[in-house]
Amino acid sequence: MAQHQDEVEPAESPYYHRVVTVPNVVSVVRFALIVPAVLAVLDIDEQPVRALVLVALFSLTDWVDGTLARALRQRSRVGEVMDPIADRLGTVAIAVAASVVGLFPWWVLVVIAVVDVVVGIATLVRGSLGALRVTTVGKAKTALLMVGTVLVLAGPAWSSPEVTDVGRVLVQIAAVLHALAGIQYFRQALRR
Repeated sequence: MAQHQDEVEPAESPYYHRVVTVPNVVSVVRFALIVPAVLAVLDIDEQPVRALVLVALFSLTDWVDGTLARALRQRSRVGEVMDPIADRLGTVAIAVAASVVGLFPWWVLVVIAVVDVVVGIATLVRGSLGALRVTTVGKAKTALLMVGTVLVLAGPAWSSPEVTDVGRVLVQIAAVLHALAGIQYFRQALRR
């Protein structure tokens, strides 16, 4: 009896060892959006809509690549490694820019950076880069952080400080969840 591809181990998938897949192309686009998004956030006083659009696109690609990987059954080893790197690098860079311009509280940036550095070192030391499985807390953190960031940037674009305030609350909740998810990922890394 033939196995459905969802039931096949990832390494047995015909796409697992491929570099060029549709989800991986989306991840490359996400990498390409990081610098323009950061520069736009730093220039938010001059062009707030541009900052909002670029960060929203960056955030959207995180959801799109995962959805495409599942829908097209194109999960790959390159994607497993590239996706979290793009996510971490972009998230930290955008958080730095938002903190510099006064949109994020500095403690949020510190939590994100410290957790990512500790988990990153643990995954490198234990050889588990790309092998960590996303947790429910991690998914909730990512969703809240991305929605919160977009709302923080939507406030200046829409001339609505209330929207920015709602975004800040979500970003701060996400920072707490980021620390909790970091503990989970750290434990996973040590078990590998």
